[in-house]
Amino acid sequence: MKNPAVPRPRHGLAVLSAMLLAAPALQAQDAGRPSTPNRRLPRAYLAIFMNGYGSDTMPKETAAFEKLLRVLKDEGHFNAVLCQYSPQREELCRKHGLYMVVDLLAVPHVYESPQECEALLGKLKESPTVAAYHLWSDRFGKMGAGRARDIDHVQAWDPNHGAFSGTYDGGGLSSLAKATFVSNYDFHWKRGPHKNFRNLLGQWNAARPHDGRLGRYCTTDAGLPGKGNYNRLLHTQATSIACGLRAAMWHIGSRIMNMDTFQFNAYGKDLAAVNAHIAPMREEIARLGLPYAIYSTPWTKDYNNEDVAPPAEGQAMPPGLEKNAFPADFWLQPQGGEFVMGVSKFDYTGKDVAFITNHNAYAGQDVRIRLSRSNLKPRLFNRSTARYEDLKLADGTFGFKIEPGSGAIVLFE
Repeated sequence: MKNPAVPRPRHGLAVLSAMLLAAPALQAQDAGRPSTPNRRLPRAYLAIFMNGYGSDTMPKETAAFEKLLRVLKDEGHFNAVLCQYSPQREELCRKHGLYMVVDLLAVPHVYESPQECEALLGKLKESPTVAAYHLWSDRFGKMGAGRARDIDHVQAWDPNHGAFSGTYDGGGLSSLAKATFVSNYDFHWKRGPHKNFRNLLGQWNAARPHDGRLGRYCTTDAGLPGKGNYNRLLHTQATSIACGLRAAMWHIGSRIMNMDTFQFNAYGKDLAAVNAHIAPMREEIARLGLPYAIYSTPWTKDYNNEDVAPPAEGQAMPPGLEKNAFPADFWLQPQGGEFVMGVSKFDYTGKDVAFITNHNAYAGQDVRIRLSRSNLKPRLFNRSTARYEDLKLADGTFGFKIEPGSGAIVLFE
């Protein structure tokens, strides 16, 4: 991995409201092309290791902290770590090529010590190692105005790095709308898979007015370790990326490794494999704008590869995507496979790009899509070569395979 670089303009308790969730996806093509690049965005998709927040939960001895960083990068394939700030930790993260996400619920505290926070962020605003600042991740009830205030403060104190602030199960997302990473946790594999797209679309709607991106607190034990857990963790990532996820914070370090020896257990090895799968795409994912359209095919098999009962009328759609079927006049039309697609502008240019995710965590898909724009050619990002490769068009249709639970990037040029 390249050393993190300063983010800069690159070339080239309900989910908001029932009205937002019921709104169809945007079709206006310029909706995904903000006039000014968001300089707070890191230049890579973030896979963040965290061992709690709100206090110093990481090894305090320099040698132990450095050993942990080596393990996280070399064995866990993480590229970012959440921790309380110190100059020594910043230097070690820089040395090992990991981003730092600074915990502003530790010391200094964003609300309890605003002057100290402002002074620190003033020093860090040109840091090539800092990726973001972590604020809150809880149910906040009537305290939404305070959450919004803290986000505004942080992003004013440091205009080059963003705020990562979250809620539970979509509650109060409108208060987090100005965060660079509008974040949520629902642990949907344990608490109801139907929550996945419902909450992702709520985050997406909140992030759209400010060219934000999605963040997510992700569980590390969604299934049986060494078996289905890998599939479910990957599926969470891929479905979220299609909806605009650009930073995943994995909950929690002590659940995936021994925090004394830094040895990964079976859950940690599953997550390491997921991180390794996504790692070749990280820089490309960061170049995808927030989707201007999110559309889904119907499905006959669910997340768990189980049959879906047909409805009395029409076709079955994944929960949360009932209003997001492909419009008949959209320039991309599904011809085969069961997937969700987020369509964005690429790298703040006029080019369109799609992230296409398999709905099924346990079975692959043969995706086929009809392209109605004859002046465009589809190019698939190959994770093995880290290059875009032309897809063959036959009668305006192209196709490719997606692995179980995974996703793919298709650029149109």
